[in-house]
Amino acid sequence: MKKIFNLALLTVQLLLFAQSVNAQRWARIYDSPVTVYNFTETVNTAPEIVNIFYNTQGEHFRDPLAPRFVLTDREGKWGLGIGGYLMGRAEVDFDKVVDNVDFMPSQIQRGSGASSQYQMDITTSTLFLKLVGRSRMLGDFQLFTSADWRGNGKNLRLLNAYLRTKHVTLGYTTGNFMDLAAYPATVDYAGPCGMTFYRTTQLALNFNLFKGMTMGVAVESPGVSAASDAFANVGTQTFPNIPIYFKYELFDDSHVRVGGILRDMSYRNLISGGRRQKIAWGAQASTLMTFGKFQVSGQYSIGEGIGSLVNNISNEGVDLVPVPDNNGQMMMLLSDAWFAALHYNISNSTFVSATYSQTNLYSRRGYAGENPDKYKRGQYLAVNMFTMASDNLQLGVEYLHGWRVDFDEHTYNANRINISARYNF
Repeated sequence: MKKIFNLALLTVQLLLFAQSVNAQRWARIYDSPVTVYNFTETVNTAPEIVNIFYNTQGEHFRDPLAPRFVLTDREGKWGLGIGGYLMGRAEVDFDKVVDNVDFMPSQIQRGSGASSQYQMDITTSTLFLKLVGRSRMLGDFQLFTSADWRGNGKNLRLLNAYLRTKHVTLGYTTGNFMDLAAYPATVDYAGPCGMTFYRTTQLALNFNLFKGMTMGVAVESPGVSAASDAFANVGTQTFPNIPIYFKYELFDDSHVRVGGILRDMSYRNLISGGRRQKIAWGAQASTLMTFGKFQVSGQYSIGEGIGSLVNNISNEGVDLVPVPDNNGQMMMLLSDAWFAALHYNISNSTFVSATYSQTNLYSRRGYAGENPDKYKRGQYLAVNMFTMASDNLQLGVEYLHGWRVDFDEHTYNANRINISARYNF
């Protein structure tokens, strides 16, 4: 209770300190001019350094905007921004429930149980610190840290901590086998079941090959989600993940992107005592296309041993699974995932969107027969509307429907209605 009170008090103080002015960004939410404070005076028009805050805003719908207030040095070469948003959701499940505050088809309740539930969540409220500057060696750069309250016991959970320049990212943030700009808007925090999403420590490089074409490659910290048993287990990993992508900008707010990832996953055979390795791979194509008030986006990914990178099956332990009737051996499963989304701007402050998504897991070497009640396929449908009630307050409402199919072909469905309020500061 004390933590909640302190958070509420801090939020009220920040909101009272913020000053609101009309402005907007095309896609989804408003931006407001930054009020700048230096060591000697308050400046109502942002200096040149503040442009870096706008130019380095995140690509994802849920990323924080430019901070509402900034501290700068006297020369205007450094700026420290403090910002974030307070995010609250209320949700009602009916005709089956999802055993998670996020709507994940893999977590749809099976068998008998509650047919409805009501939940509220404020743990995805986010705070960040962002230091930006210009140097002769690095050019424009940023140091960014952010956190929400989804850690154990509703403690702080690190979301980002990195240094980024024009061509280099070093630190902890979202992975490079992802196309954040193509991801659709949802009230549901997890988003479409067929969306790749993960965070990792990394060293990432990107290059402009020619006009409109960007290439990126990274070295990422490995992480394996596996179903170990008494005969084999997954421990430390010895090789990083290597993602690579190519992105081509077609015109404003429109691009196509293709990418891939290689993973060297190791496990120990507890019968022989030997260490074994599996080479996992993934391929992905995505796009974002804008036509006036309409925006269309989509993604398709496929691979072996990439379950921990895919939204809906990242918690299913399917990067590596035991081989039935072959104790001590583990294998990778093939999976594919995709989503398609349509976004329409009704006005400058209101938009609607619809998303359909699917994730599939494929059996091999008798896995389905040995695990008939394990997850095989999930589907996700979201229809929503967002509107700006004021310059900084965004409201949302959403209907969700999910399907879960197990390897024994039993199907389970669930429905959810979400409402949300987000205040940016």
